[in-house]
Amino acid sequence: MTSAFLAGIGTKLADRWLNALLLPGLLWTALLVTGLHLGQDHPFAVDRLGDWLDQLAARPAAHAPGTVALAASAVLLVSTGVGLLAGTLGGLVEQLWALPGDLPPASWIRAWRQRRWDTAGEQLKTAIRHAARATDAARTRAAQVRARQRRRSRLGPVRPGHTTRIGDRFALATLHAAQNNGLDDLPLAWPRLWTVLSAELRTDLAAARDTYAATARLAAWGLLYFPLAAAWWPAALIGAAVLTTAAVRAFAAADVLADLIETACDLHLNDLADRLGIPTTTPAPDTGHAISGRLRTTAPSTSDTG
Repeated sequence: MTSAFLAGIGTKLADRWLNALLLPGLLWTALLVTGLHLGQDHPFAVDRLGDWLDQLAARPAAHAPGTVALAASAVLLVSTGVGLLAGTLGGLVEQLWALPGDLPPASWIRAWRQRRWDTAGEQLKTAIRHAARATDAARTRAAQVRARQRRRSRLGPVRPGHTTRIGDRFALATLHAAQNNGLDDLPLAWPRLWTVLSAELRTDLAAARDTYAATARLAAWGLLYFPLAAAWWPAALIGAAVLTTAAVRAFAAADVLADLIETACDLHLNDLADRLGIPTTTPAPDTGHAISGRLRTTAPSTSDTG
């Protein structure tokens, strides 16, 4: 039983290493070699790359087992190293996506998003006023109102308060927990709440978290393609395409994760209260306030932890 369990863990780790590190790293390494041999003047001269591979294969050293093993090891090391770098950079991307935007240059981006949202809101109000006064062309006016509504919805359901829409979505989840459930300190309550969640919900949350982290790693890979443009300019196009794909997927993944966090707070607040010995006959916000108060009194102070 133990050996089967360890074998299963080893298989999962190997699959994770292969999919998350090695394969993307091999692609990056292949593009690096391609760019170095094609250069900027002939970026699509595939025949030049073929000639170089033929010359390399014709060398006697290319058929020596030791040389082949050394070259394969070097490629694997470079690919794995770049994959680890992408994973680290992906964690940084996750932090950047959730920045509140209090300091420059993040505050400049937040101010730009707020101006766009305010402008879209004013345009929506103007379209509604015109539609209310219009005596003809009612369909055209209504279509304009709907178009303005869609544009403002794309910019966000509320006025931006963070650098990105992802940060705004997580902030809405925190606000939902505070207003609907009384958990005004969700980061403090979340580790305790996690222990009382159902197995199905924990599985869904873990999967959503992995998907969100995967989009951040994809954005990191997009950033890592841009340095290759110094040797081969099409790498910049590849990086831009990867970044665009990551941006499209990122908000959808964050939205699912935030929805599941809100669901966990809505469905299992009373379970946490029962575990803490707090009566659950009161409304949900009062129960949440009681949980937050209990956790604050039991949390170690700064002097204790110091």
